[in-house]
Amino acid sequence: MSTRSKAVPVSALPRPIDLTYPSNRAALLGTVVFGAATLLLGRSWRQALGVSGTALLGWATARELDPDFPLSATLALGLAGAAGLGQTERGNPHTAPAVLPGFAALSAVRILSATVGHPVSPQDAAALSVQAGVAALSGARTSALLPASALALSGTQDTLRPEAAWSAPAALGAGLLPALKRQTGNKHQAAQERPRQMYGDLLSLASLSLTRQITAPERPDSRCDQVPIRVSASRLQASRALSLGALALGLLRRESSSLLPLAAACLGTGLRRSLELQEQDGAAKR
Repeated sequence: MSTRSKAVPVSALPRPIDLTYPSNRAALLGTVVFGAATLLLGRSWRQALGVSGTALLGWATARELDPDFPLSATLALGLAGAAGLGQTERGNPHTAPAVLPGFAALSAVRILSATVGHPVSPQDAAALSVQAGVAALSGARTSALLPASALALSGTQDTLRPEAAWSAPAALGAGLLPALKRQTGNKHQAAQERPRQMYGDLLSLASLSLTRQITAPERPDSRCDQVPIRVSASRLQASRALSLGALALGLLRRESSSLLPLAAACLGTGLRRSLELQEQDGAAKR
């Protein structure tokens, strides 16, 4: 009796960290350093994990927004880690940076930038919906809406559009789930349970001030991880624009503290592009 083997479905989400690249090894080292620094400053293990996770997510998100230049990711790692550490407060575990919303943002920019090289499968769409739902339940509404937005924009691009027509609606429905918030009648306690917004606000505002540089057209040289095609310039530009839009919405909704990795990635990309454009202007004037 013959058996028919089914092909393992490909995914547009996973991107393993190749430790043969020095920049990837430096990213992991930086993540550990931020976690250790958090503990040395008297913060809890929960806060240390939040800071180190935020730093790594900032680096990974910048790799999606600026795949040609490891410098942007290195800057994002430092900015996200420093902001996450500044957000913490000794003896107050509620100030630990939120990591789960950062995963939703990372996955959203990854599938819109299409750096893996595969279209979004139904399994990917389900995973994105779960991430959106988790972010929504935690109260990070802006991050929760990113997967649906990325799926909708990806559907208008090229052959890497989502395979399932229900992908964006499902992610949107999950992103609109009500937040699970503990009721408290103590105003002082409620204020303590809200994370500090200042560091997220500063990163978001700095990123938005570089909107022109970040969204200026740029043709990437990098190839997708699993398919021998070049990263799409139009997708990369759309991913950067969506990220900046999310930062603006996060400022309006007072949710910038949950967008630290995305804000750091945008700022790292903006700073790199600003330096590059200045060098180009200087060369043109010579």
